[in-house]
Amino acid sequence: MADLVTHLCTALLPGVLIAGPRATWLALGVVAPDLAARVPGLALDILRRLSVPIPINIEAPFAVMHMPIGVLCGAVLVSQIVHPEQRRQALVWLIAGGALHLAVDALQDHHGHGYFLLFPFSTQRYELGWMGSEATVAWAPWLALLTAVVWGVRWAWLRQRARSGRAIRK
Repeated sequence: MADLVTHLCTALLPGVLIAGPRATWLALGVVAPDLAARVPGLALDILRRLSVPIPINIEAPFAVMHMPIGVLCGAVLVSQIVHPEQRRQALVWLIAGGALHLAVDALQDHHGHGYFLLFPFSTQRYELGWMGSEATVAWAPWLALLTAVVWGVRWAWLRQRARSGRAIRK
């Protein structure tokens, strides 16, 4: 959960500058790889623990959603739900969010089990190993707080600006 919070904050902190629907698409794009690749596996694991006969490795195809090719395909699919006039913008920001997600993940050390960033062209795994994969647990609450404060300041500033604009027009 901490990793999902950290990813969301990495989108929402710069997203305060772009705001609006673009920040929403960026935030969705940054959490989509984990939601699409990890959540099905977790759900199937719960079913297995409940003695539901689930074939082994049935969740393997979902792993592609945590790779650039999956991010691109997922972004194209999700952008289709948007009105055609906004589809291109949604697609660009979904891809940007997915790229940000993969970039943050590549910073982590997974003890040699990095990410297939060039799949299907290469099965080489990549990771920079700059921080442990569990390092986000300590950072998540502080990043969430900072994100809430930054968005709160933005909201207050916009509200004040709207009030002063109404006062000037009267």
